[in-house]
Amino acid sequence: MSTSSAIAIRDEQDEFDDKQVAILRNLGVEKANRGDLALFFHVCKRTGLDPFARQVYMIERWTKDGPKQSIQTGIDGFRLIAQRTCERTRETFGYEDTQWCGTDGQWADVWLSPAPPAAAKVTVVRNGQRFPAVALMTEYAQTKKDGHPTQMWATKGALMLAKCAEAAALRKAFPLDLSGLYTSDEMQQADSPASATVKANGTNALRQAVAPTPAEEPVDGDVIEAHVEEERTDTQPEPKLTAAQQRKLFALFKAKGIPEADQLSGIAFALGRQIESRTAMTAAEFETVVALLEQQPDVAEAGNE
Repeated sequence: MSTSSAIAIRDEQDEFDDKQVAILRNLGVEKANRGDLALFFHVCKRTGLDPFARQVYMIERWTKDGPKQSIQTGIDGFRLIAQRTCERTRETFGYEDTQWCGTDGQWADVWLSPAPPAAAKVTVVRNGQRFPAVALMTEYAQTKKDGHPTQMWATKGALMLAKCAEAAALRKAFPLDLSGLYTSDEMQQADSPASATVKANGTNALRQAVAPTPAEEPVDGDVIEAHVEEERTDTQPEPKLTAAQQRKLFALFKAKGIPEADQLSGIAFALGRQIESRTAMTAAEFETVVALLEQQPDVAEAGNE
């Protein structure tokens, strides 16, 4: 038996074994706890990506709650997941031409300027439905201590920005498969020296440095370099699901052809946290899961393609 097959995730597994955990810790997840590893295992199983081949990996990042493990992959991993999903559901999958835009606001399907573009737009087409996404250079470019882009972003800005836009578009088109998963290109700005400086200044300075103004809208995710949400001051537990909400969830899972054995893990993946039962969701989490499910084709519709 080869080394690769000896450590490969097996179909009957429901968690990493001791040998796999030891190898993962050598690959940089030594600070991950059991809950982190459980979520990472679920992502690996659900996406089919190989953590030992570095198709998907876990990295520690700083959030409003302190250090937190973040699961990432490359754009090729996103493409592979999208392709496998559409092969399974018998849907069509493609792209419109990538476009770039300068500070003049004019879009072009090829970027010829030596200066990096200001934005890139990628549109994924899944089963005839368009899922466009725009990535801005100011939001994604990794910078050096002097604030200028790193060499990769300075010399290959069009390529890097297009990959970020593609990842965002794929996540919109395949929410159940890619929700909570980000590419390394999207997260590079979090590794900029400015972000590290903010982290070193401590929690109070951090809040003051990055807290959004009242006019700003919150952004997806909870990476603290982008925005910090206001801490909740109430201590009352959020309401759980009603009987009607439980029936709706059951009906949606049935319509989408998702077996009961996969439902709980699917919810955990969508919410980015472990969950013991469907009824353990809050009302807000229920709406998130329902919105993701409703974007998926019904079993009958997929069969008619």
